[in-house]
Amino acid sequence: MTLVALTLGPDQYNTAGGYWEPRQGKHFAWAKIMLRNKLKTDQQFNLERILLYIGGKQIKPFILDMDSMVAMRANPAPKLKPNETISRKLIYIVPCEAYPDKIIYENVDIVIPDLKVR
Repeated sequence: MTLVALTLGPDQYNTAGGYWEPRQGKHFAWAKIMLRNKLKTDQQFNLERILLYIGGKQIKPFILDMDSMVAMRANPAPKLKPNETISRKLIYIVPCEAYPDKIIYENVDIVIPDLKVR
């Protein structure tokens, strides 16, 4: 798993099936990830287990997106063929004023550099 980008906002998600936005005092954190099956057999990934950590708190993704030109919900458990790579956007609801520390999936920790302006 590779974290390609992490952004705070935009705070809306639109699809043909509906419109979502966080409650007051919260915002969306968007994580674009790449998943690659490095095995010689099919491998299933459970996207709902890719957790965002903020101040020691685990946050599950609120929306799983296909990362395509049109906003579309993604399969939460894609099965990848050997050497297949996919990208997905995971949207988390986080408190305003908070900044993510890391993303964890299975035994992989991706520490997020502190990019806040001081």
